[in-house]
Amino acid sequence: MPETNLGFHCHGLKQIEEGILSNGLSRGEFFNFPAEEIEKLKKELIDRDLARSVHAPLLKPDWYPDPPTWSFLCDVDPDSRNRTFKMIAQTLAQAEDIGAEYVIVHFPVPGTDCAGESESKLESIAWNSCDQLAELSTKRGMTIHIEGLGNSPYLNNGFLVQILGQYPLRYCFDTGHMNLASQMNEFDLYEFAVEIAPFVGSMHLWNNRGRDDYLNFRHIPVHPSQDPEEGWADIKRLLEILNPSYPVIFESPLSYPEALGQHDYQDGVEWVKEILQTLS
Repeated sequence: MPETNLGFHCHGLKQIEEGILSNGLSRGEFFNFPAEEIEKLKKELIDRDLARSVHAPLLKPDWYPDPPTWSFLCDVDPDSRNRTFKMIAQTLAQAEDIGAEYVIVHFPVPGTDCAGESESKLESIAWNSCDQLAELSTKRGMTIHIEGLGNSPYLNNGFLVQILGQYPLRYCFDTGHMNLASQMNEFDLYEFAVEIAPFVGSMHLWNNRGRDDYLNFRHIPVHPSQDPEEGWADIKRLLEILNPSYPVIFESPLSYPEALGQHDYQDGVEWVKEILQTLS
């Protein structure tokens, strides 16, 4: 894998130096930046010659619900869906402005206020949202990668494979979210990886052993000490299954939780580099 395909998730300018450059990388995925930093970000991207992608939203919107990663594309309420599409449309325009290669959008996620609604109606809403995502992608000439997360039946009931086979969309395989989802939805993480592999266009790397880890520590950096027998996602196995020739993004803080051993997160970065080198 070319080094330009390995990068770090950044939500502030200082992470360019601390996350990307200090680890010998040349790619960033940019998310939720304060408006006052955007011009400086564009300059840094040019000066540092960084490959780049965007995780919606690029600019922190003051009108969108917090956290801005929340997506309403599967909601029954059309106003909620339209709010998310407005945010995505703005992000696509901003991503084009900074020369991004693609945009990550969270979908499918659990809908809110959908109690009592039929499965067919909810799935129809999800399909319609895919229609609109594909239309936005085509109109802007910007590829959209959908990132699955949450306790959603659409992750493992064949829905994803159908839409990815039909629409000009790609999948962002997030190792942490997929480990959580496989436990909540009771499906095999590695079988899912094999099935979705033909449609994957990017990866996010972080880890957990389950819901408690996520609630306590959120995104834990990947590290060779993480034993799959203890519930951690098997990062090496997932990389071997997916064998990525596309961007792989470390989506985690630049430190390891003290309560979990306070390992050096950079050992995990080097470990991933070594795994990818054996696959290339």
